[in-house]
Amino acid sequence: MKTIKIELEYQCYPMWIYNEKGELIDNSIANELANETLIVKALDEIQEAYDNLFEDNEVNFEYKGFAQEQEREQFLLLVSETVDSIKSKLSNVYRVENKVNL
Repeated sequence: MKTIKIELEYQCYPMWIYNEKGELIDNSIANELANETLIVKALDEIQEAYDNLFEDNEVNFEYKGFAQEQEREQFLLLVSETVDSIKSKLSNVYRVENKVNL
């Protein structure tokens, strides 16, 4: 079975798609979800929020993190709800894994 991993990497789409052999085949939205606007929007929001946790300028690149614990909890809830939505749509085709650990 193919696998979708929701995993965060700075300035990379948070969906990573692997074939049955465990080889990465894509780093974008799964074709089956392309018309699922709520899921696409949530994944875009997740990536934007994650990218904003870094300071990236000509002088410095560093992880800043969340200003408050409540922001972190809300972010993790969004990730969890999005993963659950993806599972409900694709569990018959993909194994879906939440690899977000902040």
